[in-house]
Amino acid sequence: MNGGIKNIRIQNIIRIFVLVLFMFVFTSTVHGVIQGSVHDFSGIGWAGGEICLPCHTPHNADPYGDNITDAPLWNHDADMTTVYTLYSSPTFDSTPNQPQGISKLCLSCHDGVIALDSFGGASGSNYISGSALIDTDLSDDHPIGIYWSHQVEFKTGSGTCINCHNPSPTDFNPILPFFNRYLECATCHDVHNTVGYDHLLRLPPANSQLCLHCHGK
Repeated sequence: MNGGIKNIRIQNIIRIFVLVLFMFVFTSTVHGVIQGSVHDFSGIGWAGGEICLPCHTPHNADPYGDNITDAPLWNHDADMTTVYTLYSSPTFDSTPNQPQGISKLCLSCHDGVIALDSFGGASGSNYISGSALIDTDLSDDHPIGIYWSHQVEFKTGSGTCINCHNPSPTDFNPILPFFNRYLECATCHDVHNTVGYDHLLRLPPANSQLCLHCHGK
């Protein structure tokens, strides 16, 4: 009798342990989502309760004829003609290009030229403001549109990578994506907040983890 009760207790303890372990694993692997992030406009009147529609649409994509090729089913008006003031510095030994591709889509809201609610073919009147407004002057922002020529050199072992980088290829695991070998806005920021860090970052800013991923010293 006592042996049966003991076995039941052991089974219950095992069940509880498995349940707690499952909850730990589940909660530790949950990623961020766009819902509730700074890119969730569903609570703002002009979005009509929609989360995806200000940027994407399942039908009749690219209603403004901007020939968008860098985002699926694009629905927002894009700023394709603005010329930006680019970053420069005496200590900067690269030459940034005008924003292109996916960066143009980010700037279609963040440069303040096109309204946030200019989507679905409509001409909006609500413009971005505050700290989210980058403006067309990018001279005080991290440079984008940079061709990272030694991305291939690092992976093939050519060049002089070892002068600056640890030769282990795991250090440059493609957590931070490049776009046609260019560093763009989405290299550091994930617009869909799938990771869940502040400011839609792909890596945590604590202890300069994001910076040191590329600027290893």
